[in-house]
Amino acid sequence: MKGTHGLAVRRAGWIGLIALLWALAAFAQAPEPTAPAVEPLPAAAIIPPAAFAVDEVPELAAPPEVTEEQAPRGMRSEGEAERRSNGQAPASFAQGAEGERSPSGQEPAVVSTPAQLPGPPVSLLEQAWLAPSADFDARVARTRRTALELGAWSLDPAARSLAAGDSGIGALARSAAAVELAPDLPAAHMRLAHALWLQGGSPMAAIRAVVAAFQAIGRHLEASLWFAGSGLYLLAIALVSGGLLAVTLTGLSGLLHAAHDLGHLFSRTMPDFARCAGLAALLMVPLALGEGALGLALGLLGIAVIYGRRAQRLAMLLAAAGIGLGAYPVMRYAGAALAAFPEDPVAEAAYAAAHGVSTPVEVERLSTLADSDALAARGLAIHARRSGDLGGADALYQRLIETGAGDVAALNNAANVRLDLGHMDRAIELYTRAASRQESPVVLFNLAQAYGRAFQVEDLNRTIAHAQRVGGELIAQLTALQGTDTAAFVVDMPLPPSMFWFRALRSHAGSDVAQEFRAPFAPGRLGRDPLAFAAAAAAVLVLGSGFGRRFDPSCWCKRCGDRVCPRCDPQGVAGALCDGCNKLFFAPEKTDRVLRARRVNELRAREERVDRAHTIVSLLVPGAAGLLAERPVSGWLGALCSALGVAAFVWHEGVVPDPLVAGATAPVAFFGVAAVAAVGYAFAVWTSLAARRQR
Repeated sequence: MKGTHGLAVRRAGWIGLIALLWALAAFAQAPEPTAPAVEPLPAAAIIPPAAFAVDEVPELAAPPEVTEEQAPRGMRSEGEAERRSNGQAPASFAQGAEGERSPSGQEPAVVSTPAQLPGPPVSLLEQAWLAPSADFDARVARTRRTALELGAWSLDPAARSLAAGDSGIGALARSAAAVELAPDLPAAHMRLAHALWLQGGSPMAAIRAVVAAFQAIGRHLEASLWFAGSGLYLLAIALVSGGLLAVTLTGLSGLLHAAHDLGHLFSRTMPDFARCAGLAALLMVPLALGEGALGLALGLLGIAVIYGRRAQRLAMLLAAAGIGLGAYPVMRYAGAALAAFPEDPVAEAAYAAAHGVSTPVEVERLSTLADSDALAARGLAIHARRSGDLGGADALYQRLIETGAGDVAALNNAANVRLDLGHMDRAIELYTRAASRQESPVVLFNLAQAYGRAFQVEDLNRTIAHAQRVGGELIAQLTALQGTDTAAFVVDMPLPPSMFWFRALRSHAGSDVAQEFRAPFAPGRLGRDPLAFAAAAAAVLVLGSGFGRRFDPSCWCKRCGDRVCPRCDPQGVAGALCDGCNKLFFAPEKTDRVLRARRVNELRAREERVDRAHTIVSLLVPGAAGLLAERPVSGWLGALCSALGVAAFVWHEGVVPDPLVAGATAPVAFFGVAAVAAVGYAFAVWTSLAARRQR
């Protein structure tokens, strides 16, 4: 009986264990109740960075780990930031490198491939990467060819994945492949330079890679927008800060004289503290009206213009113009470049389609606006061609051409679609129209391919010779990619960057950024209306210059430092010297010889003390060297260079986070700007000190 009971217990335990394991398996497959997540992107619409895993690079044991970086607010929306930083990939990509021979010649391990589950179709770019190939270089070349056929001249997702991870075994091969797939991505070139310097043993090649990274900035739309926006932002900061600093220093230098002369309007017996209080009350009027520091700067500008000479008035004109340019147009263009994509969902969706990273929401947005927005129609046509929908792409391109989109890229891409559909004559006609607008080697190469398919040998030879004359190096690269493949190899052209720049510069996003920049120091009307600031600054400059020419202001005696005022002592004024110094140096017969020698020694000792103090101030206060040396323009340049150098040093990684396009190019560029600004500041200070000693 006990044995039967024990057996029953054991059987019940096994049954309970099986039930427990079954429940755990069901729980593992069930979705967890978390917050709503972003909808996963179909493989046909995007190219996940991790899709381009490279386990066949020599001595590379595992695919590179994709670092998670956050895209900036000013450059990308939240959905795009998640898409750019997501390192996950479908299961099909993890198996893309299996069954190939590695470049080292070793046979890969045989891995069983699971059955393909039903799901979204794989994009043409993914098919090119996942298809079996002889080695890693062949796979990269095949993917590069497919990318060019689809207009992706810079396959950024693949390059980011290949170049990601720490430097180690296989980093040089990955970096070289990243540059080949995305030759317009500055970050890829800088990664290659790093690998060449540490592993390649070729410093000159590393330097050439750095140069190539800077050359690629102008070809990459997102990189050019980011660098232009960051650079203009730093320039605006330098113009505004340098101008305000120059105006403040110059205005403060004449503040005591202005307070003294203001007292003569009321009473000559008014004490100095009362005169200073009266002037301070006048300067505080703009602050009371809500104009902020910019209004106070206009008051100091008036003092500087009235109590300055021609050179000082010129310097104040430059400073006021710099403040106006930096705070209004320069900052507006900087904001437009930095906020070009978040503030323009159509441009963002079209750019994502051009790079093969469209989300379903962006595709739907392009479909909705394709009838009213040419850029949306272009992006939708590119997406249709990437997805293999040649009929839809052809309809969109033909509608664009009929509505006036006759740029070279549209005509060339429409001709490529027609050629793939078998409409030979229409394709040749579109190629010819595109070539008549611009002698593009890409268009001529595609036209030659069409002639070859139509067996027009003479036209083929003539066109390819013309293409080699226009762009021989590019034609050689395209011919090498085609290889011995007899099928027609035609290349799509990317979207013209001018379309994005035009939309960015005319957007209102830049105005919002500029207003946010001005708000701390110009919260009033002067900050909101550039015409109001221009009118106020012009009035101060014109009226102050006119009043200064007719007004004989007080000044300091150049020898002893006492005040020289023509209203307090109209009979004893002799230019820039007080009456005592004038008698001491120009009428020695009226002074005692012993007292004169003692006074001269005292003045020389004072001059040495003042000279040392001026040297210290010149070295420590930006812009003071030129002002103390009576070289106000040099003072303004010094203030400008110092502000630019500090701004470039502080924001050496950009004013907004890098959207994964610049890489190490950003700190190299901005540290270079800071170094050049430091040299300019040192030159301004050195020339000012030398001029002061020669007086």
